[in-house]
Amino acid sequence: MLDFLKQIKLSPEKKFWKYFLDNKRDLENFIDSDLSDYTAYNNLTDEIKKFSSLLFAEITKYSNGKYVLVVTPDGKFEGINDTQKLFDSKPEISNWIVEKFRQPKDKIQFQYDGLEYPSSDIEIFAELNTEKEKFDIQVFIRNMHSDEQKYQIIAWLYLDDILGEFNSITKIGYVDFFNLEEGKTVKNGITILELRKLIDREIYRVY
Repeated sequence: MLDFLKQIKLSPEKKFWKYFLDNKRDLENFIDSDLSDYTAYNNLTDEIKKFSSLLFAEITKYSNGKYVLVVTPDGKFEGINDTQKLFDSKPEISNWIVEKFRQPKDKIQFQYDGLEYPSSDIEIFAELNTEKEKFDIQVFIRNMHSDEQKYQIIAWLYLDDILGEFNSITKIGYVDFFNLEEGKTVKNGITILELRKLIDREIYRVY
């Protein structure tokens, strides 16, 4: 009875972290497994949705042996505050790293529903909106005409993970997609990584 009353008094974010601490061994076992049984991960997803329907939990493991939890609003601007609130309330978790938003990566490869293509198949024309401090971008994807929806989904994944999710949510304004024919290039086009450096230079003033 006493434990039940203590649970009632916990804030929603503390309830989530209590669940995480109580079940972190199951989550570690899941990450280290053949990933055939998603019970532990599905339970984690249910728990984070109790805190905020806007958030997702992504778990993985770094090469140094540390387990990683990424709290992400999955590209949704309205989920930024909940992401920050849950991150700010995190406890110390042995052998775990907690990150807010998908962090920027220089190199990554995505596959979605049988489709896979490198980020080098994406060229971008970017224009800075100085008033909003955002870049409006035209995204050209090589051979996108063969399956526009799948190609665009992978492009969004690349934008989130190369720019960093916070940048893709807050520093990118208007986005339009175009097909890029095989063998063609975009005049003054840049890569996603070059766009990240452009954001650093033109918006954050990092040189």
